[in-house]
Amino acid sequence: MSDEDRDEATPAATPPRAASPPTFDAPPPVPPPPGRPPTVGMPRDGRVAFTAALLNLGGLGLGYLYLRRWLRALPSLTATAALLWAALPATAEGVPGAWPALFAGLALLTAVDGWRLGRPPTLGGPRLAWVPASAGVLLLALPVAGAVSFADAQRRALESDLGERLAAADRLVAEAVVAADFADAEPGYRSALDEYLAVRAAHPDTDAAGEVPGRLDSLYERATAEGSGGDWCAALDPLWFFRALPGELDEAEARRLAGRAGEDLPEPLHGCGLGLAEEAGARSAAEPLAELLAEYPDSEYAGALPGELGELQAAATDAVGGAEPCQALTRLRSLNGLFGRLPGPEFSTLAEEGAATVPEGLYRCGTDHFTAGRFGEADGVLGELVEDHPDHRRAERAGDILIAARIAAHLPEAGAELPPEPGTAGGGSVTLELRNDSPYALEFLFTGPLTGSRTLDGCDGCEVYPDDPGDAACSADLDYPTVTVELPAGDYYFLHSSPDEPTRELAESDQLDPDYVYTYCSYITEDDLGGPWLDDPGTDA
Repeated sequence: MSDEDRDEATPAATPPRAASPPTFDAPPPVPPPPGRPPTVGMPRDGRVAFTAALLNLGGLGLGYLYLRRWLRALPSLTATAALLWAALPATAEGVPGAWPALFAGLALLTAVDGWRLGRPPTLGGPRLAWVPASAGVLLLALPVAGAVSFADAQRRALESDLGERLAAADRLVAEAVVAADFADAEPGYRSALDEYLAVRAAHPDTDAAGEVPGRLDSLYERATAEGSGGDWCAALDPLWFFRALPGELDEAEARRLAGRAGEDLPEPLHGCGLGLAEEAGARSAAEPLAELLAEYPDSEYAGALPGELGELQAAATDAVGGAEPCQALTRLRSLNGLFGRLPGPEFSTLAEEGAATVPEGLYRCGTDHFTAGRFGEADGVLGELVEDHPDHRRAERAGDILIAARIAAHLPEAGAELPPEPGTAGGGSVTLELRNDSPYALEFLFTGPLTGSRTLDGCDGCEVYPDDPGDAACSADLDYPTVTVELPAGDYYFLHSSPDEPTRELAESDQLDPDYVYTYCSYITEDDLGGPWLDDPGTDA
């Protein structure tokens, strides 16, 4: 305002007054800067502290930004970045346990710190608590959503890893299926089984674990597929493998597979055992059939077994009189041995019935060997009949054929036909006198119009000749063991032997005319001792 203005505004002079004492009033308050409301005496605001704590709990330090404490937000942001670096990309193993714990601890500390900083009245201007609090809730949902998303990513990564493990186990099964036999395939099946069960045990709540039962069923079906083709014996090993699993693995799935194998075993046990019995494999058939009867006695297969084996025995008995008696005898004896290894009175009865047929089978088989020129085989079979069944109605006849077979082994013409039945020879009578000029017992076998044998004791005082004695044999003044045989005339074959001594045998033939007396002197030279003799099997006589 100018001086002129002051002059014009000056009031008119007034008469002077007496002076009064001066007074002192307080100066007017200085107004606050614009936009800064006064803070002195502002009450504490709990909503601000709550909002700051809530925003910091999200882990991003937003509460500090809300409170305008910029530098304090850096540790939270750094911790969040470190957690993301450790967590991404998501794997089946997840984040190492220390990282989430550290992050959660830091978030709680910053929340407490935000609450502490928000309590004092340090902020200017009014705040609408509901706006940042709502934002805080929304921002807190971000790490929660991130955690859920990460958990889902981790779950998918885990499922992927478990799926690869299951696929690798599937490949082991596929390789085992094409193995030559179950012994070669078993390691592959076992490894696959262990892997399936390990996935289920370690992660029971995963989708992969839910696939394990189906894969185990597939493994079971592929491993036991041999049985579906009728190869019952090949099906037993894998079924036995699965049935034994509970003793090796403490798993519900192992027990389930073992139970399934137990339900499936009766049929292949029956099929394998019966098939082996039909092939005369009684020793091998005994194991599956005995297991069937012992473990599954109430099964339909066990119930049918006595009748089925009885039919096999009847067929073998009938075949004894057929074109292949030796094969029938082998089958019959095999079945008899099988019956002796099976429990139950039915099989004991079958064994007794089969044993009664064996002597007839021995006779038929030995005769078949003889007529086929297999004289050594005939000797063995007929010898068993004569020695083990001397009272059988065929034993005497078998003895004649046995003698002819032993002679025919040296002189095949002696086995051109079966020796005649006793009492059928005609013609005149011949006397044959046999002497033994050796220190060893002598067995004299003959076959022709009549077949038989005689045995002479060793000669006391006789010795082994150094070489052929010629006419000197049986000429000493000794009491030579002697035997006389009356025979029908005809062509004969003879065999001189000392069965209990290592001497060479002599086989010879002769035509015996009626009304003659023939004398044979049997002796042994040094060349006849010690064997073997390959070129000329015989002794001197």
